[in-house]
Amino acid sequence: MKRDCPTIQELLAFDAVARHQSITLAAGALCITVSAVSKQIAGLEAFLGRELLQKNGRGVQLTPQGRVYWQKISGGLRAIETATFEARSGDAGAGLLTLASVPTFLTKWLIPRLPAFSQKSRHVMLSFSRHLEPSDGIPAGVDAAIRYGPDGWPGVVSEYIAGREFVLIAARALVEKRHRIAQPADVVAHTLLHHEGAPTAWREWAAQHGVPEVQTVAGPRFAQYSALIQAALSGLGIGLVPKLLVQEELAEGSLLSPCGAPVRVDQGHYLCYRPDRLDLPAFAAFREWLLKEGVASRGAQA
Repeated sequence: MKRDCPTIQELLAFDAVARHQSITLAAGALCITVSAVSKQIAGLEAFLGRELLQKNGRGVQLTPQGRVYWQKISGGLRAIETATFEARSGDAGAGLLTLASVPTFLTKWLIPRLPAFSQKSRHVMLSFSRHLEPSDGIPAGVDAAIRYGPDGWPGVVSEYIAGREFVLIAARALVEKRHRIAQPADVVAHTLLHHEGAPTAWREWAAQHGVPEVQTVAGPRFAQYSALIQAALSGLGIGLVPKLLVQEELAEGSLLSPCGAPVRVDQGHYLCYRPDRLDLPAFAAFREWLLKEGVASRGAQA
């Protein structure tokens, strides 16, 4: 009998490629070979009579038809994964959650805390998707996103986690050199490092500390805080970053905050999700835990 639906192997291969935008990364995620993924994609395209992928540099991207198709099937695949996880665990409160997160917050703040959540909620499994660009909506295959910026993403609930408190950072070697940094006015002699998502941070810091002559728009710009922090560690300049992202470096002394009080900026890290996600017990449990961790983190920084 002629089938009216692609095979689950074809759909899973397509979903993995769509999420990773790479056939190689998809193969790794699925624990199969690159040629096997390519074969499944070719079979799916032949079945549909449509091209779903096109080359994009060294990777691939979805065609317009491929994006529409993925948006329609990804929710169903997540539902199958969650139902299967629940059935195997025998717990109605179990679930598989797919999250997107800005990378530095994920690696520096969230991941070190996840063992505590896993210990508390053993039947909730977390999966992480690629982070979303500022203009992206939350795709069908993602339950929630941890985003960075000012509050107010359209079409979603956004709840503040942490990250509004910014602190000056500099490498120890830079602080101890001839152009030392002992008071806020001393930053005038140094290169300022900027994050693209916090364009007003230096201006607000300079205003708070009465240093109007600081050239608050000059200096290298970075799209990710991890790169900015590494630039500061390497002595490229001085940075202004959310304190929660450099607590380890400040504690061990590889970075110093040589002068000036922290400044509060009207942006931070937010948990963003569609309202219907609260109907999922697994997501509700994760949200409650995450927001409590955020409150505790903010208290620890005070």
